[in-house]
Amino acid sequence: MTTTLFLRTKMHKDTVEDGGAYLGALFFTVTVAMFNGISELNMTIMKLPIFYKQRDLLFYPSWAYSLPPWILKIPIALIEAVIWEVITYYAIGYDPSFVRQEVTTSQIIN
Repeated sequence: MTTTLFLRTKMHKDTVEDGGAYLGALFFTVTVAMFNGISELNMTIMKLPIFYKQRDLLFYPSWAYSLPPWILKIPIALIEAVIWEVITYYAIGYDPSFVRQEVTTSQIIN
């Protein structure tokens, strides 16, 4: 949906309208990233009774129950971010090439 909404292989950066399109694409990306995390919220809430029961009965310390899922979510979040970037980076037109380009002072002045 994102690549069809903001489809352009070269995003122009000359006018205020171009900046609005660029910021719109960035805002949409941040919104999608935020709502992707909401799906995990239900699973976290469902685990709370178990967490409190183990804490109250002194079975495990709270860090032993909450740290492993947090560590497992780090690679998953990184993979999601890489997949999102691969899909949208060129299709939205943030930059037509994946390599960094050198900018000379004459290009900045002009």
